[in-house]
Amino acid sequence: MSPPILLIDYNFDWVLRDVYLNPRTHTGFLTLEEVVSVCRELGAEGLELMHSYWEDCPARQLKRLADESGLPLVCYIFHSDLIVPPCSGREAAERTFRLLDRTAEMGARLAMIVPGTVKPEVPLAEQRTWLVEGLAACAAHAGAIGITLVAENIDYPPVQPLMGRGADCAAIARRVDSPAFRLIFDTAAPLFVHEAPRQALAEMAPYLAHVHLKNARPLEAGEPAGRYLDSTRGRRYQGTSLREGIVDLEPLLAELQRLDYDGCLSIEYQGEADPREILHRDIAYVRRLLG
Repeated sequence: MSPPILLIDYNFDWVLRDVYLNPRTHTGFLTLEEVVSVCRELGAEGLELMHSYWEDCPARQLKRLADESGLPLVCYIFHSDLIVPPCSGREAAERTFRLLDRTAEMGARLAMIVPGTVKPEVPLAEQRTWLVEGLAACAAHAGAIGITLVAENIDYPPVQPLMGRGADCAAIARRVDSPAFRLIFDTAAPLFVHEAPRQALAEMAPYLAHVHLKNARPLEAGEPAGRYLDSTRGRRYQGTSLREGIVDLEPLLAELQRLDYDGCLSIEYQGEADPREILHRDIAYVRRLLG
């Protein structure tokens, strides 16, 4: 049986009308409620939603929206800074507990955390210990309410020094040592730390619970772009459709099958084209690769 294909509301950030995360000069044309309807029309089999968009929406109302769309809410995504010293650790954990409770109330089984901001004045080893302790406390709470806390190999620069590489993510999961904390493999994130995607997947495989399918291409010198991200060595990339980027997804999907991966595949698009057209093609492309 093929893994369910999910869509993330962040795919539509570049065209959202009212609430969006990426700075831009143009006007969007979709509301968040319309995004959920579009995901259904595109043939998605589930949703990932970001707290940054929906934080003012009561959990019960958000669950009803997902239920009425016929799309299960699989994963709720939020930022919570756990990279804090012990004197602030309890407060940070309790803030995360509330977000985990909200996730459970909405019926999602995965809670994805963007787990903080690296502090440049503190040694990374010390911050890693803070993060592990925070994640362990939050994983205990997540397990008690029947959900799994997950974090990805991330291309977000403020967290990248601790969780950018597959081996770093695996080392943290080992130290947290909880079945309620697992990893998300992001197929394009290795580009931004100059790591081979298959190597990152191999490192993360023992703790894998979820997959983000994403692709990107390097921008040429001087090429204009409104939405892009730089690698740790200053190489600039822009998001693309899954078929057009430089990450070869076919062997990664084959490796997931070899590993008997039984989670979902969540498509993530970070380019500037109309996401409705890109995602329509991406879903068809993934289904074709899965056979």
